[in-house]
Amino acid sequence: MPLRFASLPAGALVDAQPADLLDQARQDAGLSQGELWLRYFGLGGMTPALELEAMVFGALDPSAHDRDLIAHALNERFTELGCNHPVAYCEDP
Repeated sequence: MPLRFASLPAGALVDAQPADLLDQARQDAGLSQGELWLRYFGLGGMTPALELEAMVFGALDPSAHDRDLIAHALNERFTELGCNHPVAYCEDP
C-alpha cells in the first residue's frame, strides 16, 4: 500500500479533516494501535490505550495537547521512514 501522506509537505494535514485522518496516517506509517499508543505514552501522553484508539478513529475528540502528542508520534514515525512529517499540530497555521 502506498504511503498517501508521506510525500506531503510538513504540516499539510490540518486538524479540520475527516474523522479517520489520524487512523489513515497511522496505517500509512505502518503502526498498530498498540505501537502508536506506546509512542504517544513515551512522549508523555496519559490517555489509556482504548481512549486513544477512540480518538484516532474519531469517536472521541482529543484535547489539543493529546492531538499534538498523537501528531508528534505519527510524524516521528514518518521521519523514521525517510518521509516528511505531514500531520499538522494544533498550533500550525
